[in-house]
Amino acid sequence: MQKNEKIEIIDDQANHIYSNLISFNVNPEEVCMGLGIRTVKDPNTVDLQTYVHLTIPHFLRFADAVSKQVNLLMEKGVISREPAQ
Repeated sequence: MQKNEKIEIIDDQANHIYSNLISFNVNPEEVCMGLGIRTVKDPNTVDLQTYVHLTIPHFLRFADAVSKQVNLLMEKGVISREPAQ
């Protein structure tokens, strides 16, 4: 794919998953990211909803994209790295 080539994203059948906890299981071939919700009655319990399996290169690209988005939101004043009160 060329740098300026546009990608069409079709998300008509995409599942929407809500998460307030993410876990990472890493091995030399892949990163397995678990997305889940902490149980309200017992915050030490998490109901995992799905796993995303990423190769190491894809995980590195994902991490870079997240970092860039965080920096953009900080520049715009939407978020800060200040700890929550």
